[in-house]
Amino acid sequence: MGLIRSAFTVGVFILVSRFSGFMREVVMAFSLGVGIYSDAFLVALRIANTFRRIFAEGAFNAAFLPCFSRVLNHEGKKEANTLLSEVFSSMILILVSFSLLVIVFFPNLLRVLVSGFDVLGEKFKISVISGRICFSYLILISITSLFGGVLNTINRFALPAVIHSLLSIFVTIGLLIGYFLKLPDDYTVYIASIGVVLSGIVQCYVLFRSIKKHDFGIWFRTNCWSPRVRKIMKNMLPGIIGAGVWQLNLLVDTTISSHLPTGTITCVNMADRLCQLPLGTLGIAMNTALLPLLSKFIGAGKYEEARIELERGVLLAFFLTFLATTILMSLSEPSVSVAFRRGMFDEECVRITASTVVGFSIGLPAYVLAKVFSSLYFAAGDTKTPVIFAIYSVISNVMFFLLLVPFLKYFGLALATSLSAFFNVFLLVRYSSRKLRMEFSRKFWKKVLSQFIAAICTYLSLTKLSDSYWDIDLGAKAIKWLIYTGFIVAAVTIFFLVAALCLRFTGQKQWKLWKEESWQ
Repeated sequence: MGLIRSAFTVGVFILVSRFSGFMREVVMAFSLGVGIYSDAFLVALRIANTFRRIFAEGAFNAAFLPCFSRVLNHEGKKEANTLLSEVFSSMILILVSFSLLVIVFFPNLLRVLVSGFDVLGEKFKISVISGRICFSYLILISITSLFGGVLNTINRFALPAVIHSLLSIFVTIGLLIGYFLKLPDDYTVYIASIGVVLSGIVQCYVLFRSIKKHDFGIWFRTNCWSPRVRKIMKNMLPGIIGAGVWQLNLLVDTTISSHLPTGTITCVNMADRLCQLPLGTLGIAMNTALLPLLSKFIGAGKYEEARIELERGVLLAFFLTFLATTILMSLSEPSVSVAFRRGMFDEECVRITASTVVGFSIGLPAYVLAKVFSSLYFAAGDTKTPVIFAIYSVISNVMFFLLLVPFLKYFGLALATSLSAFFNVFLLVRYSSRKLRMEFSRKFWKKVLSQFIAAICTYLSLTKLSDSYWDIDLGAKAIKWLIYTGFIVAAVTIFFLVAALCLRFTGQKQWKLWKEESWQ
């Protein structure tokens, strides 16, 4: 039960972070509405976050943690601190140089990434100023990721998981300052951008104090390019390329959105934020919990034990993802209304965002499964294969965009991303059975089928309830909370009961989903 407990611990704190991000979007919706100012800020923040995900997340941890853990366990804390200082110094030198280069040429970068913006218009000017402020966050969050990796190595998951919520909290405070002081909207955007940088400073300080309490220390070393650092950077390279390719895939959304009417970027971002609540929580939590377990078993040649843990992780991820996908697809308009409809976020914004939510939510199972299977490849030391598959996925995404966006607009934009995610995960799963010897059991497929049937029954029931009891005008009334709560209770009840009944009818002894045995 260690996997589920670890995933639950990480998931709870990541959910706190995702919820704070969701509240940030709620405040942005009623303070800035949907227009040039929200579009400009979101473009600036997305570019900074894109490079954060490339440098400061999966690829770095996958390369750094095994090496740091090995040095700590076999050579002691003194050598581990030396390695930590070498990596810290190398990161500072590389990231400061890279960040300065990007900040200087930021207008040129924007002309490529948001080619639909008028370079002489106010939206482009605000995006440049805000983007230059936000981009220094890359240095700070990369160092934060380094400190968080040290804490994860000694099984301290909570603080690194929850600390990222500070970004949304500081941005929200900046938006509220501008709103209540009745500042011009462009000033509000700049204050929110400064909040991004301040959050990075606080995150670095808090995690640095935490590793100091566990007797880890850092100092700047001019002679930092040691053989161990070179090996870590070499192992990072495929992951960085893969993350870069996948983030390029996501940036295509922004590029296409920049050619659609003003406000499209904001509506797409709001839809993505709703879908990120289950995706970020489940995908990252399972990835974080599975990586050390799979590394241990695959490293020891225990492929059967690795398969059992992978099955358990996939079952839990699918159970919660199917439920979340069903709710978002069948209750897209109520979900968007409850989340964002207030202030300057009106009916038309609700309709556009709801359509986009449906497109994104279709791909939720694929997004989460890709996160789970990435743990398997990282554990096996294979960082090249996911890169190749990510390149194929980007190509497929562009093709889907060209086919769908001219006809389906906002929905087509989101659906194209979902279809490319399914293509990517299909390659990951299929190749894992051939190279990594991961064949799922018949019992596993019966459980997945039971969850899928439960999802279909829940979708049909919720669609009927929504048609009968929901109207878009309710989105502006307080009663929407009561009605929506009723929908969610019905969804969870139907899904849970149908899944349990299907498991029992298919002869599964472990059909009681509230017991540990049902996930084995």
